[in-house]
Formats: sequence, C-alpha cells, structure tokens
Amino acid sequence: MKRLEELLKYIDRSSLGIEVAPYFNPALPKIQGNRVLILDVFDTEALRSYAAKDPLIPSKRLMEIEDVDIVGDASSIADMLATKELSGQIGFVISSHNFEHLPNPIKFLRGCSAILKPGGMLSMAVPDNRACFDHFRMPTRLSEWLAAYHGNFMQPSAEAIFDLAANESRFMVGGMPYPSCNIARDAAEDFVLTGDLTKAYADYLERLKGPFAYFDTHCTIMFPQTLELMLRDLRHLGLCDLEIVEVSATYGHEFFVHLRKPLVVASDATPNSDYKLKRAELLRTISENLGAAPYIARPFTRGLVKKLLAKVVGKQRYNKLRNANRDRHARNRAARENSQ
Repeated sequence: MKRLEELLKYIDRSSLGIEVAPYFNPALPKIQGNRVLILDVFDTEALRSYAAKDPLIPSKRLMEIEDVDIVGDASSIADMLATKELSGQIGFVISSHNFEHLPNPIKFLRGCSAILKPGGMLSMAVPDNRACFDHFRMPTRLSEWLAAYHGNFMQPSAEAIFDLAANESRFMVGGMPYPSCNIARDAAEDFVLTGDLTKAYADYLERLKGPFAYFDTHCTIMFPQTLELMLRDLRHLGLCDLEIVEVSATYGHEFFVHLRKPLVVASDATPNSDYKLKRAELLRTISENLGAAPYIARPFTRGLVKKLLAKVVGKQRYNKLRNANRDRHARNRAARENSQ
C-alpha cells in the first residue's frame, strides 16, 4: 500500500485545494504545479526555524517546507477562508496526522463543509491509537467532542493533557523506543508505559488554577470503528453534513478517512432503523477490537510459536534473533519514511 495514493485516491487535483500542516512533507507540493494553499498555525519562517533545530529532520529537507498561505488554527478554517472569499470554492482538504491534535474536531469538520464545494473531499490520514504512543489511552467518546464544540475549546483541555501524560507509551525495538508500530506485524506486549501518573496529576492541578499555555497533545484517540461511529452520529444529529465515502482499515499505524460534501443539501437520509442497526454493529465491533485484539499475532498462536522456537534454539539465542529482526524492521521503517 502506497500511503500517498491512499490519501489522495478521491482527490480531484485540478481543483483548488488546501493541505493542513504538511510541515516538510507535503502530499501535493506546489513546486510540482499543484493548486494547493498551505494552512498552518505557524508561518513559514517559524516552521523552518523549528525544523532547523530538530536533529531528526535532515537539513536538505528544510526547503521542502513550502510557503504558508493561511496562518491559524485549522479548527477555524471556515472563518479564515471566508476572509479570502473562498467559502464553498475549495475542491479538497487533505490532512495527514493533524486531525487528532485538534481541540475542537466538530468545528473543524463543519468548517470543512463550509469551504468545500459540492462533491469536494476531506481526506485524512490519522493514527490508530492502538499502534502508537496512545496505546494505553481509552478511545475518545462523542460526549468529549460535544463538550469541546459547545464549550468552544480553543486548546487541549487540562484533562486531555493529563491523560497523555499519565498513559503515554513507547513501542520498544531492540531496546530503542519508537512512537508507533505496525499493527499487522508487531506485538502489543512490546508497548511500555512511559507516563508518570503522579507528575501528570500535579501538573493537572496547576493548570486548574487558571489559564495555561497551549500544550500540544492528541485530543482524539481513535481507531477506524470509533471514528466512523462518531462521524455517523454527528451526521445523524445534524451537526455535520459530510458523507462518509470510506474509512479504511489500519495500515501500519494509521488509517485513512474520506468524507464528501453532499452534492445536494439534505439531512441524513438513512432510515432510522438502518441507522440503529449500523450503530449497534459498530459498537459491537468496537467492543471486540479494543486494546490488543486487532494484532495479527493472536495470544495463543503467537505464544505457542514463541515458546517452541525458544525451546529449540535456546532462550538467549531466541532473544538475540528477535532483537535483530526488530532492528531490521526499524531500519526499513525509517528508510520508507525518509523516502516519502
């Protein structure tokens, strides 16, 4: 699976589009002639300054940070496009690993609906919480989205920040920590809790004393079925009119979401009985897929194979082989990411 092809599969590249916070890795670079406006909370100079200080970003990639056309919070995308007189004229919005950071997802989704022309697409790559450093965090509920929307949240809540600080984890490969894994190949048991509950609570109490500085965190914790459920519920409640074209399965540590602005203005046309059945089906699937359930190596078969192999080659040699294999996967993963 080529991730860019998956992200862009429903996009009409001849249309004027918006890419949200691509940083140094734009999906549709302007230099290639794409009609894209870049939206970011930071301007171009600030982004290049931050990238220059990041040892993980090669210096040769600094100039791949394209000029930012719209500076501001993506949740306010409708207001920002209105000032440019572009409401209802955008053919697509693409976002890669930005949606989960938004403190007010409903406002963003409604904003995208306002700026997209009929048939326009919102396409996003988002992380599966079970395969990233959110592994031990519980999926976000619709009630949390509603609180953020009706409370007009402008930044992550003190509770969201606490949840990350208390339950953050890292995937360990050969003794080295990584923020994510491949859910189809790796083992859930290799996630290690790195959060500090005591410190997280102390910091939380400090934030409750008054206004606090913006602290970036994942505000939406999700996997495919939990996000699809919330999107369907929003449409059913009349809070968002975007139609679900596709919510993909998880590839590696991420999945892809494609939503379309309806060609005609209409409420959710799904009969109530069908909607309830689909909702119940999603809820049951969510119940069955929490935690480590989706990992391809089921506990019984994986454990049996591990025990037999360790017995045949010896535990010390088995551990050495396992670590070497993980190192190889880590190198391959880094090479793929650097080539994108």
